[in-house]
Amino acid sequence: MVAVLNETTPLGAELAALQGVIDRLDPLVRAGLTPAEAQQLSAAVGRVKNRLDALAVRAARVIHDSRLARRHGAASTGDLLGRDLGNDRSAGNRLLGVARDVPEESLTDQALSSGDLTLNQARIITDGLNNLPTNTTPEQRVLAEQALIADARTYTPRDLRARADRIADQWADKTTVDRHESELLVEREQHAWEQTRLSMWANGDGTTSGRFTIPDAQAAMLKTVLDAYASPRRASMLGREIDDYTTRVGQGFCELIERVPTDRLPNHGGNNVLVTVNMDLADLEGRIEDAAPGTITTDGTRLSPGQTRRLACDAKLLPQVFAGESVPLDLGREERLFTRHQRIAIANRDAGCAAPDCDRPPGMEPSHHGHSRDGV
Repeated sequence: MVAVLNETTPLGAELAALQGVIDRLDPLVRAGLTPAEAQQLSAAVGRVKNRLDALAVRAARVIHDSRLARRHGAASTGDLLGRDLGNDRSAGNRLLGVARDVPEESLTDQALSSGDLTLNQARIITDGLNNLPTNTTPEQRVLAEQALIADARTYTPRDLRARADRIADQWADKTTVDRHESELLVEREQHAWEQTRLSMWANGDGTTSGRFTIPDAQAAMLKTVLDAYASPRRASMLGREIDDYTTRVGQGFCELIERVPTDRLPNHGGNNVLVTVNMDLADLEGRIEDAAPGTITTDGTRLSPGQTRRLACDAKLLPQVFAGESVPLDLGREERLFTRHQRIAIANRDAGCAAPDCDRPPGMEPSHHGHSRDGV
């Protein structure tokens, strides 16, 4: 959406004047600021931004009600708004969410317009008011809204959200407030499990990227563990003088994966989870410069000899002998389902399902079906 500024209208003239103020401020800021001036500028810009966001909310309400998005060929109002926000549909949807959910001329809307609240704070307060007990009176609702607007001046967004869950303590007893908060948490936790996702994709350069959405509780647990792995003291002891926190956390995540106790994980494809790496014994024991790479059998990932040996230091080594009597295969076929060692052998042999056009990894492969290679 490209809007044409019409300076002949009162609104256009004022917007042009606003642009002029910014044009005059820009060289003053670029010329250099004292620390005190920088702090003053940051505070003033933050408050002005809040007020401008409030104007954008009012515009979003009009755009949504007029169904302008359809006439502009946009997929939604959020999509149309996102075009003016760096082509960011998510930002457009967030703006639209505040426009729809914050009642016009409510105390929260007025505080946003005066610069006292950010869009995020306004959304948190509105969510908190919507989650009040059903027997809340209009007077109590106003009391709660006033308290949350005041708390927003000093609370972080996380703390403000937690405060909103218990804002009924302004008039209700502790037992009632505890029960209400617990009910909210149960609903929120159930929603979090339903929204939990994880996806990964290979970048083709030896790295894999991904994204995930998990419940807050499990995220806190994961962060605590990764912080332990990524602590500067531990990194220094390991000779990893890395200043970047995200790199230390990423390397710590890799260590966590390598140290997962596989004997305590759920059964997967007939076995406890087991990652097998194929490498000749001679390569494992010989000169690393002359060794051949190893292969992770679950997906065919190739490993350098050094990486394979490092993993072998902490791994249980299971020899698999080909062309002779072997532990995996000489356990017999009287059982209807494949044994643990037979499944390991099949995983090493087939690297997944042997059926044509099937790309399932070994853990998902139904080894007893009739399509396995060689009739196994």
